[in-house]
Amino acid sequence: MGLLLESNVKDVVIPIVILVMIFLVAGLIIYGLKHKYGKDRGMITKDEPKTINVELKKCYMQPNEVEFLKNLYKVLPAEFIAFPRVGVDNLVQPKNDKVLYNTILSQYVDVCVFLKSTMQPVLAIDLYEASPVAQQLKQLHPNVTKALKAVNIPMLSYQLSEEYSLVELRTKVIDAMPGKMIAMLKEKVKNNNIFD
Repeated sequence: MGLLLESNVKDVVIPIVILVMIFLVAGLIIYGLKHKYGKDRGMITKDEPKTINVELKKCYMQPNEVEFLKNLYKVLPAEFIAFPRVGVDNLVQPKNDKVLYNTILSQYVDVCVFLKSTMQPVLAIDLYEASPVAQQLKQLHPNVTKALKAVNIPMLSYQLSEEYSLVELRTKVIDAMPGKMIAMLKEKVKNNNIFD
């Protein structure tokens, strides 16, 4: 009887000891991970440097792109605002499949025109240079065009130049905008006509 009782105690004690050891090891691993990657350390591991070795970019935009943006502001109606280098991921978001979306995550449009009142994107402008070599170096990813088309943001390709015809630029920008934006502008002009 004593032998049988001793055997039952061993059968119970051994699994309990193993279970306690598993919990201790898991607890030590969790503690170590929290200590190494915890929020209080700002996600800096012991192996990572505390400073990041970077330098300021010399220019955010090329001078000819800056000139284009200045001229664009001269021709844009007051209801619109334009920003350079807008990330495509700020304009579109994935519905279901993220595989194609991931191909455009690091892409941007050269200039994006927004409706000021709602910040709704109404026109994307892809700038290119006359040089074929420069065009090849800075080609827009085909999925960017597909994504913008899917959400009805028109794309205008415009060649950078030394001098701009503001009338031509205004015409191209207005013609490229969605029809409802043009109708809104026409309605505003009609309602604000001082000669009525």
